[in-house]
Order: sequence, then structure tokens, then C-alpha cells
Amino acid sequence: MISETWKTLKAAYPMLQQAIKSLQIFNPQCKLEEADPDVDCEYDVKIPISKGYSLTANIFRSKARMKNSSAEPVIMCAHPYDNHLIPAMGRTPIAGPPQQYRLIPQGHPYPIFSKLTSWESPDPNYWVSAGYTLVNLNLPGYSNSGGTASIVSMAQGTDYREAIEWVGQQDWCTGSIGLLGVSYLAISQFLAAACSYTENGSSALKCIVPWEGLTDVYRDVACPGGVTGSGFLNFWWHTEVKQALNQSVEEFIKTEGAIPPEVIKLHPMMDSYWESKAIKLEEIEVPMLVCGSFSDHELHTRGSHRAFERVSSAQKWLYTHRGGKWSEFYSQEACSLIKDFMDHFLKGESNRFATAKPVRLEIRSSRDEVHELRWEDEWPLSRTEYRKLFLNQTGLQTEIPTSEAEVSYSGKKGSAEFDYTFNVDTELSGFMNLRLWVEARSFNEGSQCSDDMILCVVVDKLDECGRSVRFNGTLGISDDVVTRGYLRVSRREIDSVLSTSWRFEFSGRSKQTLSRGEIVPIDLTLQPSSTFFSKGEGLRLVVASYETCPSPIFTKDLSINSGTHILHFGGRYDSHLSVPVIPA
Repeated sequence: MISETWKTLKAAYPMLQQAIKSLQIFNPQCKLEEADPDVDCEYDVKIPISKGYSLTANIFRSKARMKNSSAEPVIMCAHPYDNHLIPAMGRTPIAGPPQQYRLIPQGHPYPIFSKLTSWESPDPNYWVSAGYTLVNLNLPGYSNSGGTASIVSMAQGTDYREAIEWVGQQDWCTGSIGLLGVSYLAISQFLAAACSYTENGSSALKCIVPWEGLTDVYRDVACPGGVTGSGFLNFWWHTEVKQALNQSVEEFIKTEGAIPPEVIKLHPMMDSYWESKAIKLEEIEVPMLVCGSFSDHELHTRGSHRAFERVSSAQKWLYTHRGGKWSEFYSQEACSLIKDFMDHFLKGESNRFATAKPVRLEIRSSRDEVHELRWEDEWPLSRTEYRKLFLNQTGLQTEIPTSEAEVSYSGKKGSAEFDYTFNVDTELSGFMNLRLWVEARSFNEGSQCSDDMILCVVVDKLDECGRSVRFNGTLGISDDVVTRGYLRVSRREIDSVLSTSWRFEFSGRSKQTLSRGEIVPIDLTLQPSSTFFSKGEGLRLVVASYETCPSPIFTKDLSINSGTHILHFGGRYDSHLSVPVIPA
């Protein structure tokens, strides 16, 4: 018990410290509205599953429309977070909002939702008044749902899909269901939509709106770039998941092998375990509106953009933004857009989604300033001009230096910086790619040389005076960079099947350690972004052995770093940052 408490405190400490200091823990950053008296709440409805157990759901319907026994389309969500944790049931702290709003900083304006709303789920007030029934489902093994608890598994997907089809056959449903929700409630949508439907007749699942969700657990959060990241998984498990289990932790471990933050010790490389948790995106064919923000780089950004790229849906849209995921999700603009999407595919209404371009692109100038908002035909943009900015001893330049050179920094806590100033207004929208030639050296000739190294890379924006311009980041941080990425050099192998000409996916299946004096090339794709630079503003590439712009909770294991890191450039060493320039 003491060990578990310590792990929880350690994982949550950075955020808890800030919440206490800012008094957020006493003043949650959201606004609660009273439940609409027209909303009928039916709790713990049992949905039978063919494996022999039931899942439980809360069902919210209009009392007025129930009198007419009218069927209506359904908005549905599923998660492991216990759908009893809503203010209306008195199960949240001080009968206020879910506990996360007391811990996690929110974007402005703060989210607004009703007392019937559970963590990251659609608001019954909004959707019932919009002419829908809302179904909030506990996934297998969580809260009072039967079955075996798991994390991001196809077993969850098949049960969720079966529950969807059961709901679609009820007399109060028209047979048309759309899925909606944030984070894990987005992941569960991917899982359900990737499951094939084999029953006679058409499926009730008509469309999905995954609002920021990872799609590859290993590459997105457990081991990005081959670098172990257990901080978030510790926080998530101990503060949100463990207490919702409908079984013992020991039983959970029998299924998963370990609790989430410990799994990487058993499976350090990409293997069949992690492959089973990579969503089969090509199997998804239903219409999709996916949210892929530029402000969740440590968690969901890459996965959401990967989903837009790889799903087979003939009708798919990408919504990008720079703000906080929850404030954006509950905002009037997003709700209106999602409602039009649902109305189009669940009610057959003709609206903007009959002709809407596929990509809503929000181009940032800073954390609080949007330079431009426009709709585009694809992502990344087909007119992108990829410009190479080559490393040199004084910064970045458009031509490769003719002579070879190198720069070094401490393998424990050192960094190298390379600046570039734009001489015209410039928009960078898409994926930045970094090519480096690197070497690991010992401190001196006689000492042992490390056979590996971890690179922590960020791209910062600089104003005309050379000061950093900051942006919104993951879990509410407000001083993030333009983009970032990580790579453990021994894991530098690229997956040729999953990669494209503009985005590299690291393989994670092999180890290629370094020998003394060996200089190797690495290719690293940074997180997608969209940023405007005025003439005279610039960017700064920072390559370091530590996190120069840390995101609390998303800690990385950098313990292998030691000695001296060397970056080679010029001549035969074509070290450069490729930036996606959008022509004016």
C-alpha cells in the first residue's frame, strides 16, 4: 500500500504542486451547468455481450420525446473511467466536476458542460437538446461492467462494437449511431470502427468523431523514438484507471502482463504485444471527423494525424487547433461543427459536410494568436515546398557548408543550438524532418565510450529580438515549443512500410549500438505543426541530451546518456532540418 501511494504521489507531484500553488485544486478550471430537466437519466442499463457477460451504460433521453415513443439517432462513447463519476450522482469531489479539472490546467475559455457529464465525454445537455439519445458505456472490466479489463485491446473493440449494434436494434434508436469523445474515448472509437461487422443487414455504426487519440501505444507514448516514457502512464494508471477496475490488480496483470507503466520493462522493443495495441487504421471505413491538435505533442498529436492519413474512409475530415483539448472540445465552434457532422451522417441532413474541404487548418503565430484559419484539400498540403536548412557553426543556412565540422555538448545535460531568421513572411505547416550525423565520445581517450545516446530535439520560435515565443502544450502547459521529437540512436531503424516521403516512423524492432568513433546518420520526424513567422522572426533548433522544454508528467528515461555527444555537419555530412514551407 505504501509503495502504491508513493508511486501515485510521484507521478502526480508536478501537476499536484502546480494545482495547489495556483489554487486550482480548490477552484476547478471549468464551469458546471445544471442538468436540463428534460433529460431522462437511466443509469446502469445492462447491454448483453455474446461472451456471457453484460456491459453497463448510462442512457440519456428527452422526456418530452419519450412520451411520443419516438426513435432517434444515438451518440455513444465508451471508456474505462467509471461513468458514475458525474456531479449529478454525487460521486465527484465536493459534488463538483470530475477530479481532473482540479489538477490539469485548462485552456481559455474554460470548458463548460452539465453536471451529467463524465470525464472527456459528450455532454447530455447538449446532445439531448440537439435531438439525440446519448449512451455512455463502461468498457469491459471497468466500473460495474462485466468481462476482463484490458488497455487498448481488440477485445475492447469487439465488445464495444457488439454494444453499438445492440443499441442500434432498440426501438428507441433509429439504427444510426455516431461515436464521440476525447482521448481514451477517441481510442475506443478507433478500436470499435476497426472491427468488422459480420451480421446480416447494415451496421448501426455510421460515423466517428475521435477527438485527439493515440493510435500506436508504443510509438506515441510508451516509447516514442525508442525512449522510455513512463511518467504519464504512471499518472494515468494511478489517478484515473486503477480505481475504476472491476477486478483486482493481480487479475488485470494476468491479462496485460503488468500495469501500464511497467509493461515497457517486459517489452522494451516493438513486438507482438505492442503490435496488438497499434490500431488497424486501414480497417476503418466509416466517415470520420478526427481532431488532431498542434498542442498535444506528448500524447495524441501524432496518432490523430496518423489516423487521418491511414484510415480507408472515403469521407474523412481533420480538425486542427492550437488550444487545450477539453476547452476546444466543449467550445461552441467545435460543438456546432460536430453537430453538423452528426446531423449529416445520422439524420441525413444536407449541410456544410456535403461540400466541406477535408482539413480545417489553424495557423498559429503564438500561444494566443491565430494568424489564419482556412480549409484545405489535404494534409500535408500538396503545394508544400520542403526547404533544407543545413547546420553550420553559426546556425542554419540554405546551402550545405563545403567543409566538414562538428559541435559537441555534454551527454549528461548539454545542448547545441542552431538559429535561422526568415527574411520574408513564412508559413511552416506540416512535418519537419531532421537529418543528423551523430557520434558518441567518451570524456577522454582512456575512459569507456557509450554505445548509445538519446537525442531530445525541439524547434522554438524566436521573435525579432531573439526571445522565445511560446505555445500551448500537452495537459495544459502554456510554454511549449513549436514542435519536438525524441530518438534513441540505437533504435534509429526506420519502418519502410509505415513511413512516407514526408514522415518517418521508427521501427523499434532492432538495436544498432555505436562503436567508438562511429558516425551514423539518423532521421527523425518531429510532431506536425502549423506556425506563421513574420519577416525578421526566426526559429531555433535545439539538440540536447536532456529535455530543454519539459512537459510535466511526460518524463523520459534518459539515464543511458553520458560522455560527449558530437554532431557532424558540412561536406559529406548533410545534417539539416527540413521545414514545410507553404507558398504565399
